[in-house]
Amino acid sequence: MTTENGTNGTGESLLTVDGLKKHFQVGSGLFGRNKTFLKAVDGINFEIKEGETYGLVGESGCGKTTTAKMILRLEDPTEGSFNFQGNDALTMDRDLVRNYKSSVQAVFQDPWASLNPRMRVGSIIGEPLEVNSTLTKGDIADRVGDLLEEVGLQRYQSNLFPHEFSGGQRQRIGVARALALNPKLIVLDEPVSALDVSIRAQIMNLLEDLQDEHGLTYLLIAHHLATVRYMCDKVGVMYLGRIVEEAPTEELFDNPRHPYTRALMSAALPSHPDIEREEIILTGEVPSPVNPPVGCHFHPRCPSRFEPCEDNSPVETQPTPDHRVVCHLY
Repeated sequence: MTTENGTNGTGESLLTVDGLKKHFQVGSGLFGRNKTFLKAVDGINFEIKEGETYGLVGESGCGKTTTAKMILRLEDPTEGSFNFQGNDALTMDRDLVRNYKSSVQAVFQDPWASLNPRMRVGSIIGEPLEVNSTLTKGDIADRVGDLLEEVGLQRYQSNLFPHEFSGGQRQRIGVARALALNPKLIVLDEPVSALDVSIRAQIMNLLEDLQDEHGLTYLLIAHHLATVRYMCDKVGVMYLGRIVEEAPTEELFDNPRHPYTRALMSAALPSHPDIEREEIILTGEVPSPVNPPVGCHFHPRCPSRFEPCEDNSPVETQPTPDHRVVCHLY
């Protein structure tokens, strides 16, 4: 079926995340006692269906990128699990792990840092095929040429080095590399935030076209709300390692429930200059994930806090069937 943002979702679950945590030890205390942990991700749950784009948003340091690294198997979770196509991604045997890593690829934030400057573009895009397939060198060269054309570049450019391309072209190369193994899920970690505003829309349109053509599923990590609203079918809002609200994109933007989500929307530029919105200014700084506040993590900055917020952690509620929020107000 076609979702409201034009992607070809099937309704079947591709990735299910359950109670995922990642705590980094940052201090051992006297004689190794009283160890201190930074709670980068502190128990999150979400599901991504085939063909849709799921967005994770929040301020820097809220745990978005750490979540992406766990999904990519670059970090091991402290607790929790995630299933990919019905298989536990943390207990897979060697063959399934190999298949998983081929099926889950990434496009990173900085196209200047994510491409090896000493390798030609053909080798950068073809390397996954050399490692994970039995294609001949000629077949790999043909495949690389096809991928370059698919992302809007020319076949001859496979002989060039990354420094010979603009930032937008480099990100297209990163997308081509991610497509090489015909993945099912691509993790997009701030894919347009390092690019000039003039070419962000080009890359977003390219990603949407490729999604439609190949039936791709995206996990979009972003803080730019306009990008999220344009690309995503569903959005999870993170604060201090936890998802505090999740809803379909238009529902979240039109009717945000959590005070933190409202503040994020208030801080973003409106889609039209005539739109008037309530201005919400948060006081104080984001608390340290090493020592998060007792009760609701957001309560020291929350303009709507009341007595239960200071001592009791809120539980998840669902104001509507597809909208969940973790807040004492509900």
